[in-house]
Amino acid sequence: MAKIAEITSEKIEVLEHSTPQEILRWACSEFRCICLAASFGKDSVTLLHMVRDIRPDIDVVYLNTGYDFPETVEYIHRMEKDWGLHVIEFSPRISVEEQERTLGADLFHIDPDRCCGIRKVEPMARALRNYDVWITGLRRDETEHRRGIHVVEVANNLMKVNPLAAWTADDIWHYLRENRVPYNPLYDNGFVSLGCRPCTLAGTWGRFERAGRWAGTSKAGGECGIHVTSSMIEYGDAETDPHPEKESDR
Repeated sequence: MAKIAEITSEKIEVLEHSTPQEILRWACSEFRCICLAASFGKDSVTLLHMVRDIRPDIDVVYLNTGYDFPETVEYIHRMEKDWGLHVIEFSPRISVEEQERTLGADLFHIDPDRCCGIRKVEPMARALRNYDVWITGLRRDETEHRRGIHVVEVANNLMKVNPLAAWTADDIWHYLRENRVPYNPLYDNGFVSLGCRPCTLAGTWGRFERAGRWAGTSKAGGECGIHVTSSMIEYGDAETDPHPEKESDR
């Protein structure tokens, strides 16, 4: 198995011009300690469909923020059962009820960075301590914040692989329909980009598909922090809880 430090710039350049399936085959063959981070939106389910023929037992990391749409939760349960996915669920340290009681019922609107830090960034940083490599469904055309992403990125001794970086939304929908892949039903209700229920609007709100995320806040159309290196390093370096909750398979 390869080590992250052994991956050359020449190899990364080759991968930039490879298909998503070729990138997935490379990552899954070269690294044992690897996971696929899935929100169960259209991009991650595209990767899940591709990776089933490459490494069907890959760990699928899912962040249960407590604010997911009921339709998303039901869809995850169905896909987990129908596809035999190895889903590993991570949750925030505090429940939605405790957060709303201590920090306010509308923290997600007043201070969305803090809410995302609690409910998304910290759990993901905790999850990724178990891996050397993680696969994501990021695409360059999703938002201006993602225009410069690379197929392979390394930060803080962790490799991120973005097989769909060069794909467009049209490419995703073509793949899903051509392969008859079941997708989250919220897309048929007018949603373009899926996130937490209180922070996601249906419809097209701007040039980029994520414009409807955190609408009306300072974070509108931005990032939760999972894909912001400084945020992940901050939480990844945080002191481990001396009595951590047990993370287990769903």
